[in-house]
Amino acid sequence: MGWSMKRKKDREKLAGRIRSIIHNSGLSLPEFARRTGVSKNTLVNYRDAVTSPPADFLLVLCEEFHVEAEWLLSGTGTPFQRQAGLPAGTGEDRPVFVPLLESRVTAGMDGRLLHQEVAEYYPFTSSWVERILGRQGESGKDFFLIRVRGDSMSPTINQGETAFVDAREEERRHVLPGRIYLVILPDGSTALKRLVLGRDGESLKLTCLSDNTVDYRPFEFAIDPPKGLMNHVLGRIRWVGREFE
Repeated sequence: MGWSMKRKKDREKLAGRIRSIIHNSGLSLPEFARRTGVSKNTLVNYRDAVTSPPADFLLVLCEEFHVEAEWLLSGTGTPFQRQAGLPAGTGEDRPVFVPLLESRVTAGMDGRLLHQEVAEYYPFTSSWVERILGRQGESGKDFFLIRVRGDSMSPTINQGETAFVDAREEERRHVLPGRIYLVILPDGSTALKRLVLGRDGESLKLTCLSDNTVDYRPFEFAIDPPKGLMNHVLGRIRWVGREFE
């Protein structure tokens, strides 16, 4: 095989690995291009082996999507870096990239989740996500990550830890008593609380409990009927270094 032919074959193999990263990220081409600092057309050229990507682009792929450099460059080894503390799968899983949301999460009038900045993406194994959710789900919509703020759930969950939020509609509409949820409080702030759903006459009410009982007292608030639960309950906490029921 001539040198030019070998270079072409290597470029095509690298392009295949880039396609795999794009596909597994769940991002659109414009969004993936923005995350990696190139134009959409340039990204397409890398993806389709039209041109070879420079080293700085490959470095961004490794850093942004936790890709192993050895696998990206040569196709050998493990594709994705094992992040310390992340749950393990079968070893043969494809990764599911879960966004760590930088901005505060809230909900629109229709209950749809709203957020702005994504800090980065962490690879979880598909078998673990499917086991927790019962199905694959859509990353960023059905599940996401947050950094814990505040100490109201200490010592169970501590400030600065990373929490996996199950934001499927069924989890937000049906509160399980005593489970930990990400909830919008009446003042508009968000917090992690153990929730108990009850009734006050014809209206629903949420009782919010903290594990840090020294500094935080239980409280309750009524659910505004036109809004409903999904305007307050953003999702159930399923993992913070360990799995939660």
